[in-house]
Amino acid sequence: MLNCSVMSSWKNIFAFTKQERNGIIVLILLILAVVVYLIIQPSHVATDYAVPVVEAPSTVKDTTEIQETILDKNSSEGNEELSDTKERSVFQQAELFPFNPNGLPEEDWVRLGLSPAQAKSIKKFESKGGTFRKKEDVKKLFVISPEKYLQLEPYIVIPEFSGDTTKNFRKKESIVIYELNTADTSMLVRVKGIGPVFAARIVAYRNRLGGFHHKEQLKEVFGVDDEKYNLIQGSFTVDSTYISKININSVEISELRKHPYFTSGLATALVNYRKMHGPYQQLKDIMNCRLVNAELYRKIAPYLSI
Repeated sequence: MLNCSVMSSWKNIFAFTKQERNGIIVLILLILAVVVYLIIQPSHVATDYAVPVVEAPSTVKDTTEIQETILDKNSSEGNEELSDTKERSVFQQAELFPFNPNGLPEEDWVRLGLSPAQAKSIKKFESKGGTFRKKEDVKKLFVISPEKYLQLEPYIVIPEFSGDTTKNFRKKESIVIYELNTADTSMLVRVKGIGPVFAARIVAYRNRLGGFHHKEQLKEVFGVDDEKYNLIQGSFTVDSTYISKININSVEISELRKHPYFTSGLATALVNYRKMHGPYQQLKDIMNCRLVNAELYRKIAPYLSI
C-alpha cells in the first residue's frame, strides 16, 4: 500500500494539463531560440558593429611620411653642418702662400685648401680658355665660396699682361731652364709638375746613374710617365760632362753592380773577361763580351772609361 501511495504522489507531481504542457513547450522553444541567438550573435556583432579599418593605412602612411620629412630635414641640416665643419677644417689646414692662379697645378690648389674635385674644376675652366686677369676673377668661380675667396685674396698675385688670350699671357711668362745634372731638389720643385717627392726621386736616380746623359732618362725615374715627361722636359737641359764615369779596367763586380744599367750577370762577365784577357785597350773592346750587343753598348758606354 505504501508503494502505491508513493507512485501516486509522483504521478500527481508530473501530471500536467494540456495548457501547462503547451506552456512548457513554448518555454523550451524560447530557451532554444535564445541559445541559438547567443551562438549566432558574435558574428553579427563583428559584421554589424566592427570598427572600420580603412582609415588605418592612411593614418600610418601619413605618420610615416611625416617621420620621413622630419628625418630628411634633420639629415639635410646635419649635412649642412658637416659641410660647414669640413670647410672650416680645410680652411684651418690650408697652406697659404703667394700664387698666380693662371696655370697653378692642381696639387697647389689642394695645398691652398681646395678639394681635389674643386681643383679639377678650375683646371677644366682653364683648359677651355679661361684666364684670370684680376683677383676678382677668382671670386667668380662657382667652386670658390665668398669665405674662401676672402681667405685667398691677400695671396693672389697676377702679373700685368697685354693681349686677349691665354696664349699671349703665357708668352710673357719667363721660363726658367735648369741643368739636370746640377739642379738640387729646391730647384726641381720650382718646375711645374714636380713636387718634393718627384724631386727627391730624380736626384736619387741621378746619383745612382752618375748623371744624366740625355733628358729621356727621366722616364726611368719611378712615376714619370710620358704625360709627366712631356710636362717637365722643356724646363731642363743636360750637360753630359758632369757624368761620373766608371773605370772598367779597375772596377770590381760588387761596385759595378750598383749601377742601374749593369745586372749581376753583365758585371760578372765584363770583369771576368778583363781578368782573362787583360785590360781593355779601347772602350769598344767590351763588345767582345758575349753579353754586350750594339744597343747595350750605346746605353752603357757614356758611363765607362778605360
